[in-house]
Order: sequence, then structure tokens, then C-alpha cells
Amino acid sequence: IYKEAKIERRVCQKNNLYNLRPGQKVQVIVEPRTWGKGNQQRRHLDPSYYTVDSVDTSAYLLRAKDGSVARYPRYQIWTKIEHGLKQGETLDQGRHGAVKSIDGHELVGNDVKYDVTFENENTGKVTGRGMREGNPNRLSQMEVQYWRKNINEGHVKDMPSFLEKYRGFRV
Repeated sequence: IYKEAKIERRVCQKNNLYNLRPGQKVQVIVEPRTWGKGNQQRRHLDPSYYTVDSVDTSAYLLRAKDGSVARYPRYQIWTKIEHGLKQGETLDQGRHGAVKSIDGHELVGNDVKYDVTFENENTGKVTGRGMREGNPNRLSQMEVQYWRKNINEGHVKDMPSFLEKYRGFRV
């Protein structure tokens, strides 16, 4: 009985619709602009599909054809896509893409702006808060590596004051 229950539990976990995997194709449930007469549908699906890029604790990162990414909560994602849909060209609320590397920084008051290269080879500036979207109270792994490398190699002479509030950078 124990083995049968264990097998059944594994099958349920594997086939759970809430477990989206990177690379899976999904549609986005679009919020309707107006709720008037004749517009009472519960779901308004985006006419194209997107690919799940990564899974965060409370949201999923979706990627479009041009490499732009956007974070959506699970309740706005529809997994049963129809055949014959085209991949979405871009995400309206999307950023340039996932950050590939940090190239430089600029101190702005108590925060920092990073010069970054995105995965689709575009460059741009991202604030410190933007780098750590999921948890703004902790430095992202990429930020930690960037600061440790630059402080150890002597590229940054004085450690910026905002780093002192994060673990591992206290003097």
C-alpha cells in the first residue's frame, strides 16, 4: 500500500498543471480593457504563445521571439495552447531580456545603476532594484560576483556605502 501511494503521489506531482517547466509553451490571459455588455468572457487569451524562460518563487518569466522577457503570476498563464499559434513577437510590458553580464556601474545617491548586456546582445542600464526583482533586500548572485571581482582586482578603490547593508560586504 505504501509503495502504491508513493507512486501515485509522484505521478500527481509530475502531471501537476502548476509545475511549469522552462521551455514549455504557454499563452497569457490578457486583462480585458472594459467590462461592458457583450464583453463578459472570463478569459481573453493572447493570440500568440510564449516560452517559459525560468521559474521564480511567485511568478514565471516568459520570453518572446525577440528575446524580451516579462514576469507573470501563475493565474495569468494558460497552458492548454491550440495548435497553429505563432510565437509572440514581443512582450508589451517586457524588458530587453534577461541580464547576461554586468559591464560597469554608476553610483546614484544611495543606489547604483549597472551597465548591462542582455542575452539578446542589447545593452542598457538597470537599477540595483531592477537587478534583484524577486528579493530587493538581497544582492543578486550576479551583483555579488561583480562587486567581489572589482573590489579584489582593485578596479573599485573605495567600497560603495550602499554595499555595507548587505551580508558579506560589512567592514
